[in-house]
Amino acid sequence: MEKIFNKIGITILSLCVLCLCISFNTFAAEGTLQFSDPSVAAGEKVTVTAKVITGGAAVGDVDITVTYDTSILEFISGTNATGNDGTIQLSSKGDGSSDTAEFTMEFMALKEATTKIQATDYTAYLYSDESLNLSTGDSTVTIEGGTPVTEKENKNSSSGGVKVEIDGKSYTINEKFSEAAIPKGFTAAELELDGKPTKAMYQEVSGQYLYYLEDSEGNSDYFLYSTDDGSFSQTEVIDVNSDLSIYLMDHKDKEGLPSEFKETTTDIGGKVFTAWNNVSDKDYYLVYALSSDGVKGYYQYDSVEKTYQRYALPVNENKEKPTNTLTSKVMNFVEKYLTIIMCVIWGAFLLLLIIVIVLGVKLSHRNQEIDDLYDEYDLDNSQVGDISYTKKKSRKQFIDFSEDQDEYDYVEDDDYDDDFEDYDEEYDSDDLDEYSDEEYDSDDYDDDDFEDYDDEFFEEYDDESEVRKKKSDDDYSVNFIDI
Repeated sequence: MEKIFNKIGITILSLCVLCLCISFNTFAAEGTLQFSDPSVAAGEKVTVTAKVITGGAAVGDVDITVTYDTSILEFISGTNATGNDGTIQLSSKGDGSSDTAEFTMEFMALKEATTKIQATDYTAYLYSDESLNLSTGDSTVTIEGGTPVTEKENKNSSSGGVKVEIDGKSYTINEKFSEAAIPKGFTAAELELDGKPTKAMYQEVSGQYLYYLEDSEGNSDYFLYSTDDGSFSQTEVIDVNSDLSIYLMDHKDKEGLPSEFKETTTDIGGKVFTAWNNVSDKDYYLVYALSSDGVKGYYQYDSVEKTYQRYALPVNENKEKPTNTLTSKVMNFVEKYLTIIMCVIWGAFLLLLIIVIVLGVKLSHRNQEIDDLYDEYDLDNSQVGDISYTKKKSRKQFIDFSEDQDEYDYVEDDDYDDDFEDYDEEYDSDDLDEYSDEEYDSDDYDDDDFEDYDDEFFEEYDDESEVRKKKSDDDYSVNFIDI
């Protein structure tokens, strides 16, 4: 038994030590993806470089997908880069000797414009096979002056397409975009516009359409289209993270915003959008946007760090916030020191577990000691010799018991039998009759004399019976040996 408890205790202690050694959270390594921002004249070649930097650890396999505007740039060749029709694949396999992975892409600048080359997807690892999270940037290519490439421009331009007018400016629907240019949450679709089928992008969850429009200067951009009134509105595509993008909307309705937010405008990506400024903190704005998941709502924009965060509208603006209640204070304390509290709870749990194990082992030892002590005093028949344990016999074993009677009859000894026989010989029945008739007259003796006689007789008889009972009990009792 002791060995079993020892094994159980050792096993539990080993598991506890193993749990302490296991990391509860696994964090991927961090890296950056950087692009160059070159400038070039139309009709000339331009090289864009991309670089993955880990910050010290050896880089492993890297695969990155980038997109570009085919109406402005024509991909020629590259180092660790292949692709066409608006999409380029950057691939590299690290050898463990460097913490960077470099790529080059060579383009022909087709016309004057400013365009971006963006990373839309990636898979990256360190040389140790650890996942690598990348902070992705983009490349801005500026094309100024020079001689446009007429043939390429005519081939890729959307001239001749359906024209639309937005805020007094003319645009042409660009239907030459590639699949890689379709933003997150949208798919390619066709929509009839002015009686003509056009190529657009469609988000099924929200029912929102998106068009790729080209201005008179050859610059293409995304515009939201409303099927309710047939209107176009500008948008700016913001990549919040690798899995989520939002599309800014020029929203006019306040829709229950708190009173501290005042309506204003803000410039984001060179475009002006309606926004709501927090009067208590001028660096923060609320903007309205459609997410790539198909949800419309407010997002808080940090104008200093250029970051976005989803903003949840309060349920009731006039509802008093329980900031001074005991519950809120406790919740704030728990939220602030959650890590420390969890460590304390785990420590207390492990300490309690160790105490239980120690007490279990001590109890096992104590039980073993008690068992050993009993074994020392456990005598078998061979050690006792001729002494045997006999159950004390009861008096019923020596009494003639009749189930039909309520009293016990004592068995008479042989000595009493002999006495009665002698008595019978000395006094026969005739003598008794004569004695009874002549000498004992009932009138000579009153009831009181008989009562005295009866009492004396029965007292002597009771005394003799008690002696006999005691003798019987003594004869059949067994003296037990105190071990």
